[in-house]
Amino acid sequence: MRILITGGAGLVGAPISERFASLGWDVRVIGVDAECALPGVEYVQCDIRDVDSLAGQVAGCDAIVHLAAIPSTRTHPNETLFDINVAGTYSVFESAARAGVKRVVQASSINAIGGFWGNDDRQYAYFPFDEDLPLYTTDAYSLSKQLVEEIAEYYWRRAGISSVSFRLPAVWNDAVIAGRNLREHLKTRVRQLDAFRRLPECEQVARLAAAREQALALRARHVMEYEALKQGVFEREAPKDDWLFDAWFYDRFNFWTFIHTDDSTQAFERAVTADYQGAHPLFVNSDQNSLEYETEALLALFWPKVTRRSKALIGAESPVNIARARDLLGFEPRVRTILGNSR
Repeated sequence: MRILITGGAGLVGAPISERFASLGWDVRVIGVDAECALPGVEYVQCDIRDVDSLAGQVAGCDAIVHLAAIPSTRTHPNETLFDINVAGTYSVFESAARAGVKRVVQASSINAIGGFWGNDDRQYAYFPFDEDLPLYTTDAYSLSKQLVEEIAEYYWRRAGISSVSFRLPAVWNDAVIAGRNLREHLKTRVRQLDAFRRLPECEQVARLAAAREQALALRARHVMEYEALKQGVFEREAPKDDWLFDAWFYDRFNFWTFIHTDDSTQAFERAVTADYQGAHPLFVNSDQNSLEYETEALLALFWPKVTRRSKALIGAESPVNIARARDLLGFEPRVRTILGNSR
């Protein structure tokens, strides 16, 4: 099998490239850097927005894995992010259509639903949410991921290209877990939550309301976007060492989800080889929340207005439902926890 991988040298892409090469597949990786060393892989410098150049790299491929993108609002102006993520994806699918490639697997994001990078306090319709949840975006990154999924749908209708768009959450590997001291961070958060839940209810409500007000006031000013970060708005004005603010500002919009690179690699391999037709956005993540904490307790604190349940949430079951990936691809997370129930 001959595979083209865009952005195949990054956190998600490198293990995919190495895995595919280990299977004996003919793997070509393209990227914007002049050189890149990946064992068993051919590397070519190519801008995904250049359709004519891209066409030469796509010719003769059986499938494309599309990972090249700007991964957040932090590093580039919105217009640059939009151009690379959306126009680049259009070029990838158009090149596939011209070359007769009928399988594309791409990285979307959990933020296609709108969330982490947004500037508002949307209330989701239900938990655990799934691919039927309405999309509502208020930032350029999330909008770009919503649109790349629509591009995939368009090319299924137009050219019969079957695709999967993986709505990836935070992606961790062993080095990231160790380097960020994530286990200790998660253990600390669990202790903070336990202590907080022992407080009188009236105190909990008051402190949650204050954290919410601070978090939403900052979000409304687009403080995680490139221009605001250049001006240091968040650094100056965000509360320091306030775990409850952090939990409201960050954690709740991550939905306590993650995927290990072992499992993102598994998911992409399955999406390349499985038998399906059509364009499919799919959530893939651990089936347990990252804190290994009672999910209903987390939702009661940080999403109290969302009372509808699409199914019962048992124990620390993730509030993001991966049933569709299980059904379509046979995906099953192998790295389900970081803490290993070590509370």
